[in-house]
Amino acid sequence: MNFFEGKRVLITGANGFLGSHILERLLEFNADLYIILRESSDLWRIEDYLGSVNVYYADIRDLDDVSNCIRKIKPEIIFHMAAYGVDARKNNIYEAIDTNIIGTVNLLHAIGKIGCEKFVNTGTSMQYGNKVGLIDENSNYTPNNIYGSTKAASTILAHQIANEMDVDITTIIPFGIFGEKEGSHKLFTQVILSILHHKEVRLTPCFQQRDYCYVENIVNGFIMAANTDKTRDMILNIGSGITFPLRYYIELIVKEMNMEAKINYGALEYRKNDLWNPRVSVDKIKKVLGWHPEISLEEGIKKTVEWYKNNYYYYDVRGR
Repeated sequence: MNFFEGKRVLITGANGFLGSHILERLLEFNADLYIILRESSDLWRIEDYLGSVNVYYADIRDLDDVSNCIRKIKPEIIFHMAAYGVDARKNNIYEAIDTNIIGTVNLLHAIGKIGCEKFVNTGTSMQYGNKVGLIDENSNYTPNNIYGSTKAASTILAHQIANEMDVDITTIIPFGIFGEKEGSHKLFTQVILSILHHKEVRLTPCFQQRDYCYVENIVNGFIMAANTDKTRDMILNIGSGITFPLRYYIELIVKEMNMEAKINYGALEYRKNDLWNPRVSVDKIKKVLGWHPEISLEEGIKKTVEWYKNNYYYYDVRGR
């Protein structure tokens, strides 16, 4: 029997990009799966799986809401994926604080009363900010946007509270992720959809460096962290460990799509406070968990492009 079979597993943010992939994987493992969603959630990523999971509608910003759900679910494992600000179009400071900080504290407060085997928390590379040199788990948090700041604060608070409550917590900090079902605001999605619709792709000069890793590799890291007590109170960076200029990824996408592409580099200015060269060390997660990217960048792009070619219509709805 696999580790997750029959386990009561709760996912917050299961309708998001990474959360939806975690959900799919756990369904393959026959977990007893529960998800907490807001009433207003767009469920397009997981609509085919709703009949196979237990759905609770609640707002993690509301302590009573969360506590009621946790008492009923009694989760053994929690994947905390819910966050506000992943989409740069969402920049309400108070909602970021309420969701990323208060929401995380509420969850931990609720499980402190019933116990939980494992709490897998999600960070962001944004909490490190711009750094010169390699970023490892001992690097200081110097975020340069509200999303990064609130995720840095929630990481610190989550580990402090979990330790006080004797909860086994692990925070995984992903760097660049790409794959099927990303939001339309993300680079890979923008490029692919624009080419599919024969539109000009307007970009910055795209010389900033990025570490992109295919989503299923990232999911592997989360699953492995939940299935061990070796990562108690650990923070683990995850990514490919290799950076390339954004142009490199774009050219790989164009090559894989094999369509006429109108790429206009320099049409846009670089974003204010953009990360320039986030170089991540993944030595720790490799050493502790034996994790490594199993799917190459090229194969990941191939899978991603194929999915978008067959499912581009999902993005006809505004805001996705």
